[in-house]
Amino acid sequence: MVDVVDIKVGYSCNNDCFHCVIADKRRTLLKEEKSVDRSTKEVFALIDEAASDGATSIVLTGGEITIRRDIFEILDHVKSKNFHHINMQTNGRMFYYKEFVERIIQYPNVHFTVALHSIYEKDHDWITGSKGSFKQTTQGIKNMKVAGVNNRIGAKFVLSKKNFNIMPDMIKFTKELGCGSINIAFPHAMGNALLNFYNCIPKYSEIHESLTKAINVSKEIKQHVDFEAIPLCYLQENEAYASEFRMSDHTKLRDLSHSDENYTKTRKTTAKLKGPQCKECKYFLICEGPWDDYVHGYGFEDLVPVKGKQITNINELPSFKERAINGY
Repeated sequence: MVDVVDIKVGYSCNNDCFHCVIADKRRTLLKEEKSVDRSTKEVFALIDEAASDGATSIVLTGGEITIRRDIFEILDHVKSKNFHHINMQTNGRMFYYKEFVERIIQYPNVHFTVALHSIYEKDHDWITGSKGSFKQTTQGIKNMKVAGVNNRIGAKFVLSKKNFNIMPDMIKFTKELGCGSINIAFPHAMGNALLNFYNCIPKYSEIHESLTKAINVSKEIKQHVDFEAIPLCYLQENEAYASEFRMSDHTKLRDLSHSDENYTKTRKTTAKLKGPQCKECKYFLICEGPWDDYVHGYGFEDLVPVKGKQITNINELPSFKERAINGY
């Protein structure tokens, strides 16, 4: 049974991020003089399909969904289907406009994941390729907070060589802004990130120190954080911080360029890889490994097996006793 349906409504965006994974797809469609966005009718059809599949949750993403003229029509249609959980992935720049905030808070089941990539205005604007984006995103989060959207905003921080050193400060910053959580994601080397591979994608060994400090800070200030696409050998004794353990058992992906009937399975069996040395690691049976594109660029040399009896049940780990999977 499908749990989550992830719908990409289009590739149009008011940012052009250094690490953007769909930038190449957008450029290809533009070169071919094709539309980079789905029509309202097409989006509605995918929402209807998700409801027919019995999905309990739906993810709306782009590109940037909030710049669409039909954004509220889409939200009305989603609302009519009675999904248990609705997540909107956004750069949050439209929340800068109070009139927009007044309208979007009328959808109480919508949760917002807002992309924020630095605590510094200059660096954030450089990463997003859009001057003024930091001001709009941070003020937008504040506007949503003032409007009463308290537990429905989480931050999304895509780490790269440009910003991984500020992970601990980023956790503090997002809590101060009013974000209830932060997802820190290792970049997928696709689109712009692939074009900039060696300037964008760090090695796991490079980020390890900052990663450990970030976890300690999150515990200290009690800010929920999880890490995406980080092999468990880099999360020793903090395995419960891996976001993969809290992801859906069956997510259907509806991208413009392709569809995947079970992206969860694809992620675990194809999109991520493990090295031959991983068989010697105690996490081998429960770890997904790094993205395949990371391996294509750097190989497996950064993966160091952790000695010990191989773990088959994550509940055996002390970190899961402290941070239960259903604990947030």
